[in-house]
Amino acid sequence: MSAGALPYGPRPARKRSQNFAALLTTLTGTAVLLIMAREVFGGAARYYFDRFGLGPLWFIPDLAVIAVVLARLLLAAVTLRLPTPLIWLFAATAVQMAVGIVVYQNAVAVFSGFKLLCPLIAVLMLPPTYLNAKVWRWACLALLVVGIAGVAIDTRATMPWTGYSVSQFGVEREAGREWWIHGQERIAGLGAASSASASILLLLALIVLRQARTWHVRLLIYVATLWALNVTTSRTNLIALAVAMVIDFWPWRWFQGLGPGRMALGALLSVCFFLPALAGLWFLAIDGVGEISVGMSSMVVRVHVTWPGIWDMIVDGGPATALLGHGFGSVGPSAFYTGVYVSPFSAVDNLFLYIFYQFGLFGVLMGVELIRRLVRVPRPDRHIGFVIAILSATINCQGAAPLVLIGLAASLGAYPALASGARGRIQKAIRALPRPAPNPYRNPRRDPETRHWARGGWTPGTS
Repeated sequence: MSAGALPYGPRPARKRSQNFAALLTTLTGTAVLLIMAREVFGGAARYYFDRFGLGPLWFIPDLAVIAVVLARLLLAAVTLRLPTPLIWLFAATAVQMAVGIVVYQNAVAVFSGFKLLCPLIAVLMLPPTYLNAKVWRWACLALLVVGIAGVAIDTRATMPWTGYSVSQFGVEREAGREWWIHGQERIAGLGAASSASASILLLLALIVLRQARTWHVRLLIYVATLWALNVTTSRTNLIALAVAMVIDFWPWRWFQGLGPGRMALGALLSVCFFLPALAGLWFLAIDGVGEISVGMSSMVVRVHVTWPGIWDMIVDGGPATALLGHGFGSVGPSAFYTGVYVSPFSAVDNLFLYIFYQFGLFGVLMGVELIRRLVRVPRPDRHIGFVIAILSATINCQGAAPLVLIGLAASLGAYPALASGARGRIQKAIRALPRPAPNPYRNPRRDPETRHWARGGWTPGTS
C-alpha cells in the first residue's frame, strides 16, 4: 500500500459501480424524456421522418428505454443490489414473459409486450432525487409549453401531418389522426392523435406542478393545460386535471384531525379500481358481450362491450390463466402478432382488468399494493393519486404517457415508504445492540469524556 493511501477508503470496484449507477440514472432520465418528447411531437415526427427517409429514428426512444432497463438488470446482477419495487416488477416481468411464451409460443409478441412495459420500469428506476431535479423540471416545462402551443396553432391552421399516412414495417399508420366527435374536430396539435396529446399534456402538467411552489404559477399551469385538454375533447383527462386542481387548492389544513385526504383518496381509488371491473362482470352475466354501433359513447362501449369482453377472455383461459394471467403478447399491439383477441378487446382501458388479465391473481395483489402506496403519497403529490383514481377506469394501459404516469405515482408512493422503513429498521437495530460496559482501568487523561476534568485537577472517583 502506497504512502498516503487510506486503508478504509472505497474499493475501486464499488466506486466504479457507483459511477456506473449514476451514469445509468442520467441515461434513464434521458430515455424517459425521449419517450415523452416523442408523444408531444408524434404527428410532426412521423411526418418529417417519412418525408426525409428517416423513419427508423422513430424507434430510438424505444431502443433507449429497453437498453437502460437491460443495463439496470446487468448492474443488479453484478452488485446484487436492487430496490424492492424493482425486485417485484422484474420478477413479475420474468414470470409474464415465461407465461406468454407458454401460452402463445410467439417470441415476437412476448418481446413486444415487454417493450410496452419498459417506460413504467424506467420511471421506477429513477430515484426521487432525480425526479425533483431542476433539469428534469425545466425539460418537462419546455415540453408542456411546446405541446400547448402546438394545440393552439392547430386550432387556427390545419397541420400538414393531419390525415397523412406513413408505412412502418409494412403497416400503414396515420401520422396525425383525423378525428371528429359529435361534429367537433379533435385537435391533436403536434401529436399523433388527440388522446395521445391529452395524455402527455396531463402527465407533463402533473410533473411540473410538483415543483411549482407559488399558487399563482400553479393556477396558470392548471388553466393553460385545462384549456388545451378541452380543445382536444378528452373529457376524462379534463375531469382528472380539474379534480387535481380542486385537491391541490383545497384547504386540507382545516381538517388535519380527520385526515380526509387519505380517506377520500383511498375510497376513490377503491371504487374506481374495483367497481368498473365488477360492472363488466355483471353485464357479461346478464347480456354477454355486446356489439359496437355508430353513435355509442365511449363509456357505453366500455360497459357493454370492452369490460365484459375482457372478463370473457379471462374465463375462457381457465383456472391457470386466472392465477398467472395470459402473459405478454395478450393485449395491445402485441396481440396482432399472435392473432388472438384482436380488436376491440386488445386495448384494455381499465387498470384493474388489465392487471388481472395480464398478471392474474398475482396482478390483483399488485393492484391492491398500488392503492396502498398511492394512499400514502405525501400531501404535495396527493393530487397525482386522485388523477390515477379517475383515469383507472378509462386509462390506455399500453400508452407511453399513462405508463409513465403510473410509474411516477408508484415511485412517489414506494420510495419514501422504503426510506422511512429502512430508517426505522436501522434505528431499531442500533437500539438492540448491547452497550459496552465501562472500563475501570481507563486513563482519564486519554479519555475524551474525562479529559477536561483531569485538566482541572480533579478526576472522577476523587474528592
